[in-house]
Amino acid sequence: MKKNLLYLFALICSVSLFTACSDDDEKTDDSWKAVSATYSAETLKLSLDGTEVSDQSVKVTANSAESASVDLTKLIPGEAEITVDAKMLKTGENYALEGENKTDLRTVSVKGSVESGILTLDVKLKITAPIAGTWKLAEIKKDENDSFVSGPLFMTWEAEDGTLLGGFLPIESIPALAGPLGSLVLGQVLQNVTFQDNGQIVASYSKSGISLDKPVTPSWETSEEGYAAYNVTETQILVFLNLEKIIAGSKSEQSSFDPLIELVKNGIPVNYEMASDGNSARVYIDKELVDKIVPLLPMLSGMIEDNALGGMGAFVKGLLDSFPEAMNKTTKLEIGLNLVK
Repeated sequence: MKKNLLYLFALICSVSLFTACSDDDEKTDDSWKAVSATYSAETLKLSLDGTEVSDQSVKVTANSAESASVDLTKLIPGEAEITVDAKMLKTGENYALEGENKTDLRTVSVKGSVESGILTLDVKLKITAPIAGTWKLAEIKKDENDSFVSGPLFMTWEAEDGTLLGGFLPIESIPALAGPLGSLVLGQVLQNVTFQDNGQIVASYSKSGISLDKPVTPSWETSEEGYAAYNVTETQILVFLNLEKIIAGSKSEQSSFDPLIELVKNGIPVNYEMASDGNSARVYIDKELVDKIVPLLPMLSGMIEDNALGGMGAFVKGLLDSFPEAMNKTTKLEIGLNLVK
Protein backbone atom coordinates (compact mmCIF):
# COMPACT_ATOMS: atom_id res chain seq x y z
CA MET A 1 0.00 0.00 0.00
CA LYS A 2 2.77 2.40 0.91
CA LYS A 3 4.55 1.53 -2.30
CA ASN A 4 1.39 2.39 -4.32
CA LEU A 5 1.06 5.76 -2.60
CA LEU A 6 4.69 6.47 -3.34
CA TYR A 7 4.14 5.72 -7.05
CA LEU A 8 1.05 7.97 -7.09
CA PHE A 9 2.94 10.84 -5.46
CA ALA A 10 5.79 10.46 -7.99
CA LEU A 11 3.28 10.53 -10.86
CA ILE A 12 1.63 13.74 -9.57
CA CYS A 13 5.01 15.44 -9.22
CA SER A 14 5.99 14.42 -12.75
CA VAL A 15 2.76 15.81 -14.25
CA SER A 16 3.14 19.08 -12.32
CA LEU A 17 6.71 19.46 -13.47
CA PHE A 18 5.75 18.80 -17.09
CA THR A 19 2.94 21.33 -16.92
CA ALA A 20 5.21 23.98 -15.44
CA CYS A 21 7.77 23.37 -18.18
CA SER A 22 5.03 23.65 -20.83
CA ASP A 23 3.87 26.99 -19.40
CA ASP A 24 7.42 28.29 -19.57
CA ASP A 25 7.75 27.17 -23.20
CA GLU A 26 4.46 28.87 -24.26
CA LYS A 27 4.74 32.34 -22.77
CA THR A 28 1.89 34.69 -23.70
CA ASP A 29 2.86 37.54 -26.08
CA ASP A 30 1.37 40.68 -24.56
CA SER A 31 3.32 43.14 -26.73
CA TRP A 32 0.08 44.18 -28.46
CA LYS A 33 -1.00 45.97 -25.30
CA ALA A 34 1.73 48.58 -25.85
CA VAL A 35 -0.10 49.73 -29.02
CA SER A 36 -2.71 51.40 -26.81
CA ALA A 37 -1.71 55.07 -26.57
CA THR A 38 -2.57 58.60 -27.64
CA TYR A 39 -0.16 59.54 -30.42
CA SER A 40 0.76 63.16 -31.21
CA ALA A 41 3.67 65.40 -32.15
CA GLU A 42 6.84 63.31 -32.62
CA THR A 43 4.99 60.00 -32.08
CA LEU A 44 2.50 60.60 -34.91
CA LYS A 45 2.90 60.75 -38.68
CA LEU A 46 -0.63 61.51 -39.91
CA SER A 47 -1.94 62.20 -43.40
CA LEU A 48 -5.40 62.81 -44.83
CA ASP A 49 -5.78 61.63 -48.41
CA GLY A 50 -2.01 61.76 -48.78
CA THR A 51 -1.59 65.28 -47.36
CA GLU A 52 0.40 65.57 -44.14
CA VAL A 53 -1.59 66.82 -41.16
CA SER A 54 -0.04 68.42 -38.08
CA ASP A 55 -1.39 69.60 -34.70
CA GLN A 56 -3.53 66.48 -34.34
CA SER A 57 -3.66 63.51 -32.01
CA VAL A 58 -4.92 59.96 -32.58
CA LYS A 59 -5.95 57.58 -29.83
CA VAL A 60 -5.48 53.85 -30.43
CA THR A 61 -7.01 51.28 -28.10
CA ALA A 62 -5.81 47.73 -28.67
CA ASN A 63 -8.68 45.40 -27.81
CA SER A 64 -6.70 42.22 -28.49
CA ALA A 65 -3.76 41.05 -30.54
CA GLU A 66 -6.01 41.12 -33.61
CA SER A 67 -8.19 44.23 -33.20
CA ALA A 68 -8.04 47.88 -32.16
CA SER A 69 -10.15 51.04 -32.06
CA VAL A 70 -8.77 54.19 -33.69
CA ASP A 71 -10.26 57.50 -32.51
CA LEU A 72 -9.96 60.47 -34.90
CA THR A 73 -10.78 63.85 -33.35
CA LYS A 74 -11.63 66.90 -35.49
CA LEU A 75 -9.86 65.43 -38.51
CA ILE A 76 -12.80 64.80 -40.82
CA PRO A 77 -14.70 68.03 -41.65
CA GLY A 78 -18.02 68.20 -39.84
CA GLU A 79 -17.40 65.23 -37.55
CA ALA A 80 -16.07 65.96 -34.08
CA GLU A 81 -14.94 62.40 -33.45
CA ILE A 82 -14.93 59.14 -35.40
CA THR A 83 -14.07 55.71 -34.07
CA VAL A 84 -12.73 53.26 -36.64
CA ASP A 85 -12.69 49.55 -35.83
CA ALA A 86 -9.41 48.23 -37.21
CA LYS A 87 -7.81 44.84 -37.71
CA MET A 88 -4.38 44.54 -36.15
CA LEU A 89 -1.62 42.25 -37.39
CA LYS A 90 1.85 41.75 -35.92
CA THR A 91 4.69 41.82 -38.45
CA GLY A 92 8.01 41.30 -36.72
CA GLU A 93 8.15 43.83 -33.91
CA ASN A 94 5.56 46.13 -35.54
CA TYR A 95 1.77 46.15 -35.69
CA ALA A 96 -0.19 46.98 -38.84
CA LEU A 97 -3.63 48.63 -38.57
CA GLU A 98 -6.39 48.74 -41.17
CA GLY A 99 -10.13 49.43 -40.98
CA GLU A 100 -13.03 51.69 -41.95
CA ASN A 101 -16.03 53.55 -40.59
CA LYS A 102 -18.83 53.49 -43.15
CA THR A 103 -22.23 55.19 -43.44
CA ASP A 104 -24.67 55.57 -46.32
CA LEU A 105 -23.07 58.94 -47.16
CA ARG A 106 -19.33 58.47 -46.66
CA THR A 107 -16.54 56.08 -45.78
CA VAL A 108 -13.54 56.90 -43.59
CA SER A 109 -10.71 54.38 -43.89
CA VAL A 110 -7.43 54.11 -42.00
CA LYS A 111 -4.25 52.23 -42.82
CA GLY A 112 -0.93 52.37 -41.02
CA SER A 113 1.38 50.84 -38.48
CA VAL A 114 2.92 51.26 -35.05
CA GLU A 115 6.71 50.93 -35.05
CA SER A 116 8.99 51.73 -32.12
CA GLY A 117 6.23 53.73 -30.44
CA ILE A 118 5.46 55.83 -33.53
CA LEU A 119 2.10 55.67 -35.31
CA THR A 120 2.15 56.21 -39.06
CA LEU A 121 -1.43 56.55 -40.31
CA ASP A 122 -3.05 57.51 -43.61
CA VAL A 123 -6.72 58.42 -43.41
CA LYS A 124 -8.94 58.58 -46.47
CA LEU A 125 -12.39 60.14 -46.83
CA LYS A 126 -14.69 59.01 -49.63
CA ILE A 127 -18.02 60.77 -50.09
CA THR A 128 -20.63 58.36 -51.44
CA ALA A 129 -23.67 60.65 -51.14
CA PRO A 130 -25.49 61.32 -54.44
CA ILE A 131 -24.46 64.99 -54.40
CA ALA A 132 -20.85 63.94 -55.09
CA GLY A 133 -19.83 64.56 -58.70
CA THR A 134 -19.64 67.36 -61.25
CA TRP A 135 -22.65 69.64 -61.64
CA LYS A 136 -23.27 72.19 -64.38
CA LEU A 137 -25.41 75.28 -64.05
CA ALA A 138 -28.95 74.82 -65.26
CA GLU A 139 -29.66 76.62 -68.53
CA ILE A 140 -31.75 79.77 -68.70
CA LYS A 141 -35.29 78.96 -69.83
CA LYS A 142 -37.71 81.46 -71.35
CA ASP A 143 -41.35 81.27 -72.40
CA GLU A 144 -42.86 81.97 -75.84
CA ASN A 145 -42.77 85.70 -75.07
CA ASP A 146 -39.02 85.54 -74.37
CA SER A 147 -39.67 86.17 -70.68
CA PHE A 148 -37.44 84.59 -68.06
CA VAL A 149 -38.84 81.40 -66.53
CA SER A 150 -35.90 79.86 -64.67
CA GLY A 151 -32.11 79.72 -64.64
CA PRO A 152 -29.14 78.69 -62.56
CA LEU A 153 -29.89 81.23 -59.80
CA PHE A 154 -33.11 81.22 -57.83
CA MET A 155 -34.38 83.28 -54.91
CA THR A 156 -37.39 83.22 -52.63
CA TRP A 157 -37.85 86.21 -50.33
CA GLU A 158 -40.97 86.74 -48.25
CA ALA A 159 -41.41 89.50 -45.69
CA GLU A 160 -44.01 91.62 -43.94
CA ASP A 161 -46.11 93.78 -46.25
CA GLY A 162 -44.43 97.04 -47.19
CA THR A 163 -40.89 95.92 -46.34
CA LEU A 164 -38.31 97.84 -48.40
CA LEU A 165 -34.61 97.33 -49.03
CA GLY A 166 -32.62 100.54 -49.18
CA GLY A 167 -35.77 102.49 -48.47
CA PHE A 168 -37.12 102.15 -52.02
CA LEU A 169 -36.98 98.52 -53.24
CA PRO A 170 -39.96 96.31 -52.29
CA ILE A 171 -38.79 92.92 -51.02
CA GLU A 172 -41.35 91.04 -53.11
CA SER A 173 -39.86 92.49 -56.31
CA ILE A 174 -36.27 91.41 -55.62
CA PRO A 175 -36.53 87.70 -56.63
CA ALA A 176 -37.96 88.70 -60.02
CA LEU A 177 -34.90 90.92 -60.57
CA ALA A 178 -32.28 88.64 -59.02
CA GLY A 179 -33.27 85.51 -60.97
CA PRO A 180 -32.68 86.80 -64.52
CA LEU A 181 -29.73 89.09 -63.72
CA GLY A 182 -28.01 86.65 -61.41
CA SER A 183 -28.45 83.79 -63.86
CA LEU A 184 -26.95 85.87 -66.68
CA VAL A 185 -23.93 86.87 -64.59
CA LEU A 186 -23.37 83.37 -63.21
CA GLY A 187 -23.22 81.89 -66.69
CA GLN A 188 -20.33 84.23 -67.50
CA VAL A 189 -18.19 83.38 -64.45
CA LEU A 190 -19.06 79.80 -63.41
CA GLN A 191 -19.21 76.72 -65.64
CA ASN A 192 -19.52 73.89 -63.14
CA VAL A 193 -18.92 72.81 -59.55
CA THR A 194 -17.42 69.47 -58.56
CA PHE A 195 -18.00 67.89 -55.17
CA GLN A 196 -15.07 65.47 -55.29
CA ASP A 197 -15.40 62.16 -53.52
CA ASN A 198 -12.32 63.02 -51.41
CA GLY A 199 -14.26 65.84 -49.74
CA GLN A 200 -12.79 68.72 -51.75
CA ILE A 201 -14.77 71.27 -53.80
CA VAL A 202 -13.37 72.64 -57.05
CA ALA A 203 -14.98 74.77 -59.75
CA SER A 204 -14.51 75.73 -63.36
CA TYR A 205 -14.59 79.53 -63.51
CA SER A 206 -13.71 82.45 -65.75
CA LYS A 207 -12.01 85.79 -65.11
CA SER A 208 -13.00 87.24 -68.49
CA GLY A 209 -15.40 89.66 -66.88
CA ILE A 210 -19.16 90.15 -66.99
CA SER A 211 -21.53 92.20 -69.10
CA LEU A 212 -25.29 92.71 -69.01
CA ASP A 213 -25.59 94.13 -72.52
CA LYS A 214 -23.04 92.35 -74.73
CA PRO A 215 -21.72 88.79 -75.15
CA VAL A 216 -18.75 87.67 -73.08
CA THR A 217 -16.48 84.82 -74.14
CA PRO A 218 -15.43 83.03 -70.94
CA SER A 219 -11.95 81.54 -70.58
CA TRP A 220 -12.48 78.59 -68.25
CA GLU A 221 -9.96 77.39 -65.69
CA THR A 222 -10.27 74.97 -62.77
CA SER A 223 -9.63 76.05 -59.21
CA GLU A 224 -7.05 74.29 -57.06
CA GLU A 225 -7.95 71.90 -54.28
CA GLY A 226 -7.59 73.20 -50.75
CA TYR A 227 -9.83 76.27 -50.83
CA ALA A 228 -13.04 74.49 -49.80
CA ALA A 229 -13.85 71.10 -48.31
CA TYR A 230 -17.19 69.51 -47.52
CA ASN A 231 -19.03 66.73 -45.80
CA VAL A 232 -22.69 65.78 -46.02
CA THR A 233 -25.76 64.92 -44.00
CA GLU A 234 -29.06 63.71 -45.41
CA THR A 235 -30.19 67.27 -46.20
CA GLN A 236 -27.15 69.54 -45.95
CA ILE A 237 -23.70 70.06 -47.39
CA LEU A 238 -21.34 71.39 -44.72
CA VAL A 239 -18.83 73.61 -46.51
CA PHE A 240 -15.50 74.36 -44.83
CA LEU A 241 -13.53 77.27 -46.27
CA ASN A 242 -9.76 77.40 -45.93
CA LEU A 243 -9.79 81.05 -44.94
CA GLU A 244 -6.04 81.16 -44.35
CA LYS A 245 -5.48 80.26 -48.00
CA ILE A 246 -8.22 82.61 -49.18
CA ILE A 247 -7.05 85.51 -47.03
CA ALA A 248 -3.47 85.01 -48.23
CA GLY A 249 -4.59 86.41 -51.59
CA SER A 250 -6.40 89.36 -50.06
CA LYS A 251 -5.04 92.83 -49.42
CA SER A 252 -7.13 93.18 -46.25
CA GLU A 253 -5.71 92.71 -42.77
CA GLN A 254 -6.36 89.21 -41.46
CA SER A 255 -7.87 90.60 -38.24
CA SER A 256 -10.71 92.11 -40.27
CA PHE A 257 -11.78 88.59 -41.19
CA ASP A 258 -11.95 87.34 -37.58
CA PRO A 259 -15.78 87.54 -37.37
CA LEU A 260 -16.05 85.60 -40.63
CA ILE A 261 -13.59 82.97 -39.39
CA GLU A 262 -15.67 82.49 -36.26
CA LEU A 263 -18.82 82.06 -38.35
CA VAL A 264 -17.49 79.44 -40.75
CA LYS A 265 -15.18 77.40 -38.48
CA ASN A 266 -17.87 74.76 -37.89
CA GLY A 267 -18.90 74.65 -41.54
CA ILE A 268 -21.37 76.61 -43.65
CA PRO A 269 -24.66 74.68 -43.80
CA VAL A 270 -25.90 74.58 -47.39
CA ASN A 271 -29.20 72.83 -47.99
CA TYR A 272 -29.57 70.47 -50.93
CA GLU A 273 -32.47 68.70 -52.61
CA MET A 274 -31.96 65.95 -55.19
CA ALA A 275 -34.40 65.16 -58.00
CA SER A 276 -35.76 61.60 -57.96
CA ASP A 277 -33.73 60.71 -61.07
CA GLY A 278 -30.52 62.06 -59.52
CA ASN A 279 -29.79 64.27 -62.56
CA SER A 280 -30.66 67.64 -61.06
CA ALA A 281 -30.34 69.31 -57.67
CA ARG A 282 -31.00 72.51 -55.81
CA VAL A 283 -28.40 73.85 -53.36
CA TYR A 284 -29.25 76.91 -51.30
CA ILE A 285 -28.75 78.89 -48.11
CA ASP A 286 -31.71 79.99 -46.01
CA LYS A 287 -32.79 82.65 -43.54
CA GLU A 288 -31.18 80.86 -40.60
CA LEU A 289 -27.73 81.22 -42.12
CA VAL A 290 -28.29 84.72 -43.52
CA ASP A 291 -29.33 85.90 -40.05
CA LYS A 292 -25.86 84.87 -38.85
CA ILE A 293 -24.22 86.72 -41.74
CA VAL A 294 -26.09 90.00 -41.11
CA PRO A 295 -23.79 91.15 -38.26
CA LEU A 296 -20.85 90.90 -40.68
CA LEU A 297 -22.38 93.25 -43.25
CA PRO A 298 -20.93 96.47 -41.74
CA MET A 299 -17.47 94.90 -42.16
CA LEU A 300 -18.21 94.04 -45.79
CA SER A 301 -19.71 97.45 -46.44
CA GLY A 302 -16.59 99.13 -45.06
CA MET A 303 -14.41 97.16 -47.50
CA ILE A 304 -16.25 98.54 -50.56
CA GLU A 305 -15.08 101.85 -51.99
CA ASP A 306 -17.70 104.24 -53.37
CA ASN A 307 -16.28 104.07 -56.89
CA ALA A 308 -15.91 100.27 -56.89
CA LEU A 309 -18.11 97.82 -58.81
CA GLY A 310 -18.26 99.98 -61.89
CA GLY A 311 -19.24 103.06 -59.92
CA MET A 312 -21.99 101.17 -58.05
CA GLY A 313 -20.03 100.89 -54.80
CA ALA A 314 -21.96 103.56 -52.91
CA PHE A 315 -25.28 102.07 -54.07
CA VAL A 316 -24.32 98.56 -52.94
CA LYS A 317 -23.10 99.86 -49.58
CA GLY A 318 -26.48 101.51 -49.06
CA LEU A 319 -28.26 98.21 -49.70
CA LEU A 320 -25.95 96.37 -47.30
CA ASP A 321 -26.50 98.97 -44.58
CA SER A 322 -30.29 98.57 -44.86
CA PHE A 323 -30.20 94.78 -44.98
CA PRO A 324 -30.45 94.14 -41.19
CA GLU A 325 -33.72 96.05 -40.93
CA ALA A 326 -35.19 94.15 -43.87
CA MET A 327 -34.13 90.82 -42.37
CA ASN A 328 -35.94 91.64 -39.13
CA LYS A 329 -39.17 91.64 -41.16
CA THR A 330 -38.30 88.63 -43.32
CA THR A 331 -40.24 85.38 -42.85
CA LYS A 332 -38.57 83.26 -45.54
CA LEU A 333 -35.40 83.59 -47.58
CA GLU A 334 -33.75 81.08 -49.90
CA ILE A 335 -30.91 81.86 -52.31
CA GLY A 336 -29.33 79.12 -54.35
CA LEU A 337 -28.36 77.34 -57.54
CA ASN A 338 -30.19 75.01 -59.88
CA LEU A 339 -27.69 72.34 -60.97
CA VAL A 340 -27.78 69.55 -63.55
CA LYS A 341 -25.54 66.59 -64.36
